[in-house]
Amino acid sequence: MSFKLYSKVTVGKYGFNGGIHECTIKRSVHEIIDTAIIKIPAVARANDVLEIASTLASIAGFNGNPTKSKTGNYPDTSVESSTLWREGDPVNILLGYNGDYRQEFKGFVRRVSPTIPATIECEGYAWQLRYKQISGVWKSIKLKDLLQILIAGTDIALSPYIPDLALTNLSTHHQPNCLTMLEYLKRKCHLVAYFIFNTLYVGIEEGIPGNTVMYRLGWNCIRDNKLKYRVANDTKVLIRVVAGKGKNAKRPITEVGDAGGSIITENIANIGGPVDMKAIANRLLSYKKYTGYEGQISGFLQPYCNPSDTVQLSDVLYKVMGGSYFVDGIEVKFGMEGARRDVHISRALSTPQFIPLQDQNSNN
Repeated sequence: MSFKLYSKVTVGKYGFNGGIHECTIKRSVHEIIDTAIIKIPAVARANDVLEIASTLASIAGFNGNPTKSKTGNYPDTSVESSTLWREGDPVNILLGYNGDYRQEFKGFVRRVSPTIPATIECEGYAWQLRYKQISGVWKSIKLKDLLQILIAGTDIALSPYIPDLALTNLSTHHQPNCLTMLEYLKRKCHLVAYFIFNTLYVGIEEGIPGNTVMYRLGWNCIRDNKLKYRVANDTKVLIRVVAGKGKNAKRPITEVGDAGGSIITENIANIGGPVDMKAIANRLLSYKKYTGYEGQISGFLQPYCNPSDTVQLSDVLYKVMGGSYFVDGIEVKFGMEGARRDVHISRALSTPQFIPLQDQNSNN
């Protein structure tokens, strides 16, 4: 069976049906802002590249006359592509094989560069928080209540998995907008904050249940040379989480890991509950100490995989079976030369199982 690439890309009121040079999409649980870069012809014929029935002059909402390009002998229905969009125009990207489209990006235009090819830089739904101001002081506030304040008036939805977490002594004094407030929660409170398209998750752990995606090294992985295998017992580390402000002797401290191991100290603000502190410490430890792979695999556009999904990884060469891994980021590259999905795995959710040597021989 042959596989043909298909794309549906809409920017503002214009849609592309296979008329893009390429696009690159990056999404991660460690980044609040999803990004996409779309490259299109610098000069577009309205009735060829854009999904428009007649000429550009007949498009509702188009101001001005179509202009002949200075860079080629194009008809009067041509227009400089970079003039068609402005910041804030909605962006929707669906990609797939043989007409089976999957959502890869939703967001907004951040800027347009009049290069050759023309480049459209896009941001996810965090863009709606970039210019939204916030002001407030809270001695105590639930995380979910704070997030409701941040997203009010936007098209952003909250994940139903937001934890019941209390924040204390919080203010917006140094946070000029809602996006910087999210960045503060991520940086100072050691919470994760990321979007799955227009759904926002903020919490102690990567708490959105995702799909399980099967990858077999040497089968549906194009490259696995960025993977490294690690053993938990080879790493001796102690995570020390210190809450609040002031001298350490008067601040709550939570430690997890190996006594006598290398000490990694993390200071957190606005969170002081022992249960929450231990959850943060255990999450930090899970990235430093586990048995299994870490790094990146490169596959085709399918299987479809999102950040926060689980990869079930097997190695047909070295007979490693089992092994589930948390997906903390993906990068999709789509263009005239094909499509690839890079999947970054960051920690093991289960320990890989090696097939005994005699069973390996019996399977050969």
